[in-house]
Amino acid sequence: MASDAKAPPLPRDVVPYPVVANIDFAEGPIFDEYGNLYFVNYLKNGTLGRMSPDGSTQVWVHTGGQVNGLKYDGKGWIVAADPGKRRVTRFNVLNREMQILTDSFEGRPYIGTNDVCLDLKGNVYFSDPGNDEDKPIGGVYRIEMGADNNPVRVTQLDGELPFPNGLAVHPDQKRFFLATSGDMSILAYDLTEEGRFANKRLVYKFPTYTVDGIMFDEHGRLWVARWLHGTVDVLDVEEGKLLMSYKMGGNRVTNLCFYDTSAYVTVAGRHSIERLDVGVRGARIVPGS
Repeated sequence: MASDAKAPPLPRDVVPYPVVANIDFAEGPIFDEYGNLYFVNYLKNGTLGRMSPDGSTQVWVHTGGQVNGLKYDGKGWIVAADPGKRRVTRFNVLNREMQILTDSFEGRPYIGTNDVCLDLKGNVYFSDPGNDEDKPIGGVYRIEMGADNNPVRVTQLDGELPFPNGLAVHPDQKRFFLATSGDMSILAYDLTEEGRFANKRLVYKFPTYTVDGIMFDEHGRLWVARWLHGTVDVLDVEEGKLLMSYKMGGNRVTNLCFYDTSAYVTVAGRHSIERLDVGVRGARIVPGS
């Protein structure tokens, strides 16, 4: 699936609209199918916040760690990267039960898990960069999920990476994209039938610091949170071109997700989630949806 040649043009002037405030460190926004918005560190670090469709917001659960990236698996669980405890967990949306999906690989603890994404079969991918952006020691892993929605095995897909961060499966489910903050790059891989990486290549290298969370829209364009650059940038990944850059009114732009025809962006510098009414939907990312 290439970037859609019939995609409507992106709006040029979009003003961020504040949706949630008072987030200690804003990251990991994601919606479930009922319109609940989940995010991390509401009021204080170590929590998951939830904003209901009516706009009411609460501390939804205390994680027992320091959670970062989130995704919804379509089966009633919020999957979370927890760098504080160096693990990947999930939380049941009905009873808030927490389960650990993985906390080590081949007997070794992770360095500091950062972000997560899923393919449409329900398998979980996560980045494990550690804390030093100058050393290429990070990895990307895949948790194969069984028919019962429980983990079967963990595989390392790539290693010795300069701070692997945001990650996303392409809408065609045949390619995988990764933001490496250590060198300000967007990388692409082919995804094999066995769930392995092949044909690693550079898609785009930003001239300024840096890159964080990423997500595709319905037309195959990649949206990139630009951390200290203070923007969300949109890429044509087929041509390797920058299409648009939206100023978020603050720095430490960490991540984003879509709901309806808006992008919801976590801006840690403003302790907030901001909505961009961009007139485009996100790519399908929830298994079974």
